[in-house]
Amino acid sequence: MSDATGPNLLVVGGDTKRLQWLTHHVTSHWPNAQVTTVPAEESASLSRLIAERAPDAVILQADFADEPAVAAVLQHMTQMLQRQPALYCILLAENGGEMSAVRALKSGAKDYLPLARISRDQLLAAITEACAKRHAATQAAKTLIQSGVESSGIEVPGYSILKEIATSNFSQVFLARSERLRRNVVLKVMNRGASSRELDDAERFQREYEIISSITHRAIAEIYDFGSMPHHLYLAMEYFPCGDLRDRLRNPMSVDESLYYVRAIAEALRVIHVFGILHRDLKPANVMLREDNSPVLIDFGLARRAMDDSATTAVGQVLGSPYYISPEQSQGQRVDARTDLYSLGVMFYEMLTGQRPYGGRSALAIMSQHTTSPVPVLPASAAAQQPLLDRLMAKQQSARYASADELLADLGPLVAAVA
Repeated sequence: MSDATGPNLLVVGGDTKRLQWLTHHVTSHWPNAQVTTVPAEESASLSRLIAERAPDAVILQADFADEPAVAAVLQHMTQMLQRQPALYCILLAENGGEMSAVRALKSGAKDYLPLARISRDQLLAAITEACAKRHAATQAAKTLIQSGVESSGIEVPGYSILKEIATSNFSQVFLARSERLRRNVVLKVMNRGASSRELDDAERFQREYEIISSITHRAIAEIYDFGSMPHHLYLAMEYFPCGDLRDRLRNPMSVDESLYYVRAIAEALRVIHVFGILHRDLKPANVMLREDNSPVLIDFGLARRAMDDSATTAVGQVLGSPYYISPEQSQGQRVDARTDLYSLGVMFYEMLTGQRPYGGRSALAIMSQHTTSPVPVLPASAAAQQPLLDRLMAKQQSARYASADELLADLGPLVAAVA
């Protein structure tokens, strides 16, 4: 953006004087700026306006003294970002403080400006940054679409690939736009081949689709589409712009927050266990977060039916992350619901301490510790949770909670979503 062209802004709020103040400063600095104002009560039309006007930034007013109103603003913002992750949202806050800023940024705002202290220069600087980042994101997305499709040779009818999220020997995962759904989705693509390994991967991919599509529950990622092409299989599922628990663990967690996640994940495990499904690869990266902070299980590529004879892993074959794997998995023994609960215990320790319980220079060394090393001791600040951790991470399956139901009974009522 140059001073000659000016920014294209969409401003949402109910304070007419604030809207006039903002519009005046923007248009006096950028005479050709486009500023579209929307009353707060008409915010339901935001998606349509964004699609029509493609703004450089959306500026939202929020009075944090009015909890229902601010909750509605944050909800609209997360819905917008789910459809357009590159959208730059600036929150103009009335009666807000440090915790308001944290809440806004966790909801997806790219910038937080307190109205009581914001100056003209700060406002213009924030808008300039928004326009620059919006332009950079748009250009990057175009480059990724072109280079990603051309270099990988992957084209899935009905989907525009925006960027690659992850890749492995098993599959590639993309953020894509579904033409049919008019929303962003996660597109998982796997190469088809004739080797025994590729056939095993294809079977695993098919199993993931069958498992996820067999369960309709808010704690399980929703699946939209599954299909095959001459050289690829693909799976389209729900996209979570708020990220995963691994990202959340980069910041310290309180004991109460850790207990909230443990209970919420245990409820998700209870759902799949009721369906006779074992996850077998539970780890923070496979727990996504919704806008209300509730967890969602993803990646059922290693999941098995509890009664499946193949729930026994061959000795020497490592399935799952060595940091979260249960002793019986690492030894190729039969697994059951208590296997997933052990992995949850490892995650609980990480939530409480900020580090994994066991480490090593090789996967074998880490797995050996899961089998032989004692359950780690929690620091004094979390010592009251040691009995819970001891039972979750017991080396012998018989010493663990027998089921997610038993764990939930021990945890008691759901703690408020303190996060």
